[in-house]
Amino acid sequence: MNSPRSAGPPASAAVPGPYLGTGVPHQPPALLPAPPPWRTYAGGPDLAPPPDDAAEAERRLGTAPRAALGLPTAAGEIAAVNAALVLRKPLLITGPPGVGRSAVAYRIARELGLGRVLHWTVTGASVLRDALYTARSAEGGTRVRLGPPGTALLPYGRPRVLLVEGLDRGDFDLPVELRAVLRRGGFDIPELAEEASARVLTDDPGGRAPVAHGAVACHELPITVITAGRARVFPAEFMAECLHWEHPVPTAAELAAAVRSRAGLTDSAEPRLLTFINELAEAWSDDPHALDRLTVARALDAVTLAAAGPWPPDESPDAVAARLLGLLRGPAPGP
Repeated sequence: MNSPRSAGPPASAAVPGPYLGTGVPHQPPALLPAPPPWRTYAGGPDLAPPPDDAAEAERRLGTAPRAALGLPTAAGEIAAVNAALVLRKPLLITGPPGVGRSAVAYRIARELGLGRVLHWTVTGASVLRDALYTARSAEGGTRVRLGPPGTALLPYGRPRVLLVEGLDRGDFDLPVELRAVLRRGGFDIPELAEEASARVLTDDPGGRAPVAHGAVACHELPITVITAGRARVFPAEFMAECLHWEHPVPTAAELAAAVRSRAGLTDSAEPRLLTFINELAEAWSDDPHALDRLTVARALDAVTLAAAGPWPPDESPDAVAARLLGLLRGPAPGP
């Protein structure tokens, strides 16, 4: 049965949905739209609410939420996330690295009070079965640990947030396999099929959950955010199961705003440091090949170096930006 917190009224035209893109937690926690009947499953009973991970959210999003700094949300983000909440379809976010694709998942979790993000980083060697669970023989039976996607498919009163980072790095069949598990709303653990009630470890620190006869089943699909580069062409059946949003490349002003948010710099910060951030962003945007190679992490490194000094009194912010960019920027793309 759905939790009351997941059975809110439909979004209106004036209010597109519960997600506002601010990163500021709703008080009280926001009501979520009920999932469509065809994406509601028979899992249960509900587990206890998951823990928060405020430290990781702060590391990913910064100490000062964007709203507190009066910073804008990327064009299209609010509409894309709220559509995913209403339809309970995975949200595929494409775009160049370093523009904030993964941060969207952490913003959703913090703003809507959905607990720590379950984060699966995909590599060329990733296998979905190992991400769902691992099993090994132990004294007294089989020891099973659920991975991030496996934990996300347990029954909770409010859906978990699952971040699948870099799906384009995986095997060609991996997206279709992930689609099949999400469409089913669960998976089987054959090693536990004969056990009427087993307890498995989850991806949450110290977490355990009961599993009957090896069947893991949710009653609401997780809020799934998938990131990928622009170049990968995914199978059509996978794309049909997703909503797709292309994260825009930030302008110089948006990049400066993102760095200030992550660094927690308000208007009362050292004026030369604020000027430096603007000069840093402008220097990158002036190079037609550079912006796609700039990441927020590199910009934060440059700000950290500038704040730490030494900064000669006669060196202007734009000169400091040029000096540090020469140290931090990646190699130019080949012909």
